[in-house]
Amino acid sequence: MNAVDKQGGGAAVARLEGVSLLYRKTTALNDISLDIPAGCMAGLIGPDGVGKSSLLSLIAGARKVQTGAVSVLGGDISDD
Repeated sequence: MNAVDKQGGGAAVARLEGVSLLYRKTTALNDISLDIPAGCMAGLIGPDGVGKSSLLSLIAGARKVQTGAVSVLGGDISDD
């Protein structure tokens, strides 16, 4: 995967910065930062219960961001 230019030269369709998510006292995501560039095909793999669905729910706007920031297509959805 190609890195996205942090200075704005590359267009990220989704960007997560310092995202954490808790379910009661269980940490589902801890300080996740990720850029998904336009045209990139990406996948998440891992064992059950590591936060894959939680991460996708945040990007889709189905869950509210607790800490950090999520932007999709340049729009901040963290406070929606």
